[in-house]
Amino acid sequence: MDARTRLLDAAKQLVWDRGVEATSPNMVLARSGVGQGSLYHHFGSKAAWAEAAITALAADLTAETDELFSAHPTGVEQLRAYLTRPRPALDGCRLGRLAFDPEIRADDALRAPISAYFEHLRALLRPAVHATGVDDTDGVVEAICAVVQGGYVTSRLSDDPDALDRACRGLLTLLGIPPH
Repeated sequence: MDARTRLLDAAKQLVWDRGVEATSPNMVLARSGVGQGSLYHHFGSKAAWAEAAITALAADLTAETDELFSAHPTGVEQLRAYLTRPRPALDGCRLGRLAFDPEIRADDALRAPISAYFEHLRALLRPAVHATGVDDTDGVVEAICAVVQGGYVTSRLSDDPDALDRACRGLLTLLGIPPH
């Protein structure tokens, strides 16, 4: 694996684990095993490697979500698959947990890939929700996003990885979709 890939992989994991503000260049170097000159050769600043890491995290999550939705032919099946897929509840959402990071909130370039992912997710959810026949498609789409993100929060706060699963199953019940 080349130095840039090792740096990017290290930055992705550290940003997910700690956020941008709490991640230093030295942490990225230590985790990647790459020398300091390589970090600044490939990424001229903290903002540059942070943006690359967030963009890569968003691309990974987008690809996973696209694959999940494309593997299920109906809206009900897509919603069931999305809401019942295994998630690392105690680790938090790779992107959602970054919304409160001060460095990300202060930088449009760092926020952009996160916002783009959630817009893409909403675009996938809209036709699936619409197919269920609900009257307020956009409201239900926002509720789905809120339940998943809130489920991560309540799981972490209660140290209960099943809290997220229960919230998602509860939402399926409210939508009249059997969870299995």
